[in-house]
Amino acid sequence: RLVREREVYILELDQQRERIETLRNKEGVEGADIRKQNEVLEETLQMIPYMERRIREAMQDLENLVIASKKDDTLVVPELCDADEAIASAKQALPDTKEAKQALPDTKEAKQALPDTKEAKHAAGSLA
Repeated sequence: RLVREREVYILELDQQRERIETLRNKEGVEGADIRKQNEVLEETLQMIPYMERRIREAMQDLENLVIASKKDDTLVVPELCDADEAIASAKQALPDTKEAKQALPDTKEAKQALPDTKEAKHAAGSLA
């Protein structure tokens, strides 16, 4: 669930960038409207590192549960059958794992797509 939620925020980033670009190219749009949409973009950018932290925490909890269940043969929980798949999915979604780095686009290109703000640069660093 957390991985999907992070993906939604990433999709929202693209949509918000397009919305801002459309507003910039449109005649008669107030600067305040564009600034407000930039604020929305920055809020979305801040959510990505937050979601990544939540994914890491959940992944660690799940890994600990799997390790404990393997040590204790009497503990059988049907939900643990999907645990390895969930852990692999989480690792692929996190930008600092080998699996995720292989799935990410070129870092320079990804950074250029972000607005030139302090928050955007921080978020771009978390995506690299």
